[in-house]
Amino acid sequence: MKYFYFVILKLVFLVNFGANGQPLFPNLPTGEHRVYFKAIIKCKNSENSDFQFNWKLTKTSINTTELMGNVTLKTLFDDSHTLLINLAVKDSIGGWKDNYIQHKAPKACTTMKGFLGSGWSLLINGHNLNNTNCPIPKGVYQLTKSFDLTTIISMSHFPKVFFYGTYKMRFSFNDKFDKESGCIVFVIEVKRPWETI
Repeated sequence: MKYFYFVILKLVFLVNFGANGQPLFPNLPTGEHRVYFKAIIKCKNSENSDFQFNWKLTKTSINTTELMGNVTLKTLFDDSHTLLINLAVKDSIGGWKDNYIQHKAPKACTTMKGFLGSGWSLLINGHNLNNTNCPIPKGVYQLTKSFDLTTIISMSHFPKVFFYGTYKMRFSFNDKFDKESGCIVFVIEVKRPWETI
């Protein structure tokens, strides 16, 4: 019986710390993660769109990427718009597989507010708007100070467990006539918590 306990204890120790005494980091395809923003891509014909996202990323440290720029709304951003999210995943040979995940949500303003959670007020207040409720009136909204995008992700309702990889997230907004009012593309990398860039 004494040897049985010793074998169980040794097995638990090996599973927790691996064979060489290092912590075991499983190489599973999904799990808890950290999101790193790699790029922002403007959509085609964005100069003629009702919603123009003139954002850029600034890397301030190895783990911090900040958003800077402005948003121009030529029309009211309200719940008459539809939000379309399309994720493309980068495959093993470097190409993009489009339509990996698609989501269509009516009431774009309320949906974005719900998805971003408490990060919504951080984003809206950062653009020098005092009212965080929908609708958002037309105008040019300059980011008064840059802020960390990983903070917004941690405050949002982004899934806490997700597949690891590199993604292109395309957010597009369509009006009630199903005409695209504007779009923005983020390239993100979803990595394991212990991995670095």
